[in-house]
Amino acid sequence: MDPKSPGQLETPFGSTPAFHAAFAELYPRLVSYARRYGATYPEDIAQEAFVILMQREERVEHPTAFLYGTVRTLALTERRPMKNQNLSLEVVLEPGHTGSAAYEQVLNQEVRERMKLLSPTFREALWLFVVEGLAIKEISEILSIPEATVKTRIHRAKAQLREQLNPPSAGGVHVLV
Repeated sequence: MDPKSPGQLETPFGSTPAFHAAFAELYPRLVSYARRYGATYPEDIAQEAFVILMQREERVEHPTAFLYGTVRTLALTERRPMKNQNLSLEVVLEPGHTGSAAYEQVLNQEVRERMKLLSPTFREALWLFVVEGLAIKEISEILSIPEATVKTRIHRAKAQLREQLNPPSAGGVHVLV
């Protein structure tokens, strides 16, 4: 039996080059996601998520969702001793935080302030959908909730933001919502 060349090894993303491309794209996003959960070592958590994925014996149907879910679990586990501190997406929504182009386009200062007022469950679902660009199915797997619940949370989060930015008494329409 001939061993496959290094470029032909199978990974959860297909070939080794496909894995390297997926790693290059997802690693920074996963580090950022771990930071939002207040992880002390977000880079280590993102790397550990890839290691866990690679060591799985069973095939993972949605590797991206698996990685996000693993990062979330690892970050929350790391934070467990600090659970009485109020750390969540507020960390990333602070003024001066630098993020992706999507972050800068979608979440200007006013929207960031309004997002802080959303419940953590709504805020997280909306963040994963709008900023991280994940599919409903992937968010469902990450949060371990039904897809219908994800859709409801996103819809309600958007409705609450729309109401906050466009109060009925103002009569105007905000350009961001």
